[in-house]
Amino acid sequence: MHPPDDGQGHPDYRFTLANERTLLAWLRTGLALVAGGVAVITYAPDLGARWGSAAVAFALVLIGLGTALAGYRRWRVNERAIEAGGPLPASWQLPMIAAAVAAVVVVVAVLVGVEVLGR
Repeated sequence: MHPPDDGQGHPDYRFTLANERTLLAWLRTGLALVAGGVAVITYAPDLGARWGSAAVAFALVLIGLGTALAGYRRWRVNERAIEAGGPLPASWQLPMIAAAVAAVVVVVAVLVGVEVLGR
């Protein structure tokens, strides 16, 4: 199925604008993850173990970077598909980012447990 064109052979601009808004959402998510990493290292410097907050902060910053790069890649691939009038490709990035964030949440939960039980 081809997206409707504007009468001049170009894809409907709404598809491109929606794709751009999706990229911006990916970028906001990446920035939020980086900000979370900064907050952890700033406000929880000894989270459960000496290395705890540094590891969590580093992981969040890396996941934030990965999210921003994955969002750009997804935008580019989707834009090509929109221009070609083809289907949007499946994304492997979302499950990977979700798994990485879930892993960080598990580590934080363990570290908070150690912190609470150590009091």
